[in-house]
Amino acid sequence: MTSLSDHAHGGEVYTTARRLHTTPDKLLDFSNNANIFAYQLTKKLTDATPYPFLHYPDSAAEELAGVIAAHEHVAPDRILPGNGGTELIWLTLRALEPRKVLFIGPIFSEYVRVCLAFSIPFDILTLASENEFNYSADDLSAIWESDADLIVLCTPNNPAGAIYDMARLLHMLRAPRVLIDCSYREFLYGMDDYDHNSLNSYCASARPGVSIFTLHSFTKFFCCPGIRLGYLMGDRNHLARIAALRPAWSVSPFAQVMGKRFLDSVEAYRESLTPLRQAVAHMGRELRRLACVNPEKVLEGPAFLCCGLRPRFNTKTVCKTLLNRRILVRDCDSIPGMPEGFIRMQARPESDAARLLSILDAL
Repeated sequence: MTSLSDHAHGGEVYTTARRLHTTPDKLLDFSNNANIFAYQLTKKLTDATPYPFLHYPDSAAEELAGVIAAHEHVAPDRILPGNGGTELIWLTLRALEPRKVLFIGPIFSEYVRVCLAFSIPFDILTLASENEFNYSADDLSAIWESDADLIVLCTPNNPAGAIYDMARLLHMLRAPRVLIDCSYREFLYGMDDYDHNSLNSYCASARPGVSIFTLHSFTKFFCCPGIRLGYLMGDRNHLARIAALRPAWSVSPFAQVMGKRFLDSVEAYRESLTPLRQAVAHMGRELRRLACVNPEKVLEGPAFLCCGLRPRFNTKTVCKTLLNRRILVRDCDSIPGMPEGFIRMQARPESDAARLLSILDAL
């Protein structure tokens, strides 16, 4: 029987460093999906911002919600800031009390952990790796026939990188509520898919009577995993129910200040997309040349790459070999809806990528 520990996720760099009797700065962390090409800008902004420690935070984070609303072109009362996407996942599933959830996989393991914690029944519709984890006509039929009253999916997908045709998909959803994880949406800026993946666009495509929620994270695009900040968008009534369950002062005053600073500087952050996309393309080309990698299963995501290993290579052995060299990658075997044999790695500058690729090449 599956348990919460079966669906542990990555990001435990401090735990890993302690286990290896070293410090996090001695590890090269490819398991992190944040936009490393925005690191210097985020460091500059955070270094210049004093920590506002004297007063309790604004529980409603109203000023931040207003800035986010302007960015998303919605009313402020359709924004619910939270202490990272993880807090909002727990609050949302708890408040909605679904009878049954259908996850379109692969999906972030925290969703499944919440269902297990609250005894919420769920199914996972696993999309085929042969189709680069995008949905097929058979998948659409299965979604249509599902008896779930909440559908959860992620686009662009983590770890597969697939970008779904949401207009077509939403037309085939009969469930009354849909939660769309848009944590990687900002990486689509400059592409047609950017405008197609917004709350307003989703609502225009959904069937009448369907409630749409979108989940967003500052972590990935703004390279700030340690500043726990995210937001949920949806209709006013549902957001009020979810907000009623949120602990007081859950969004720190520093996170609220930095959220506004990040969005005020969004154009500067978008300049990082050019070197980021170049790094993704470079790593994709190099991975396809490696003997341990199946070149037909190299998936280029918005800020990361995911690759299938050839059958004779075991993911845990590969990850352990890299860890012995102080390099972390994500073993995807524990990701719900993901077949065995895949690893995921952050897109990083060529000097960092060379260290990873050389070890994989030696395998």
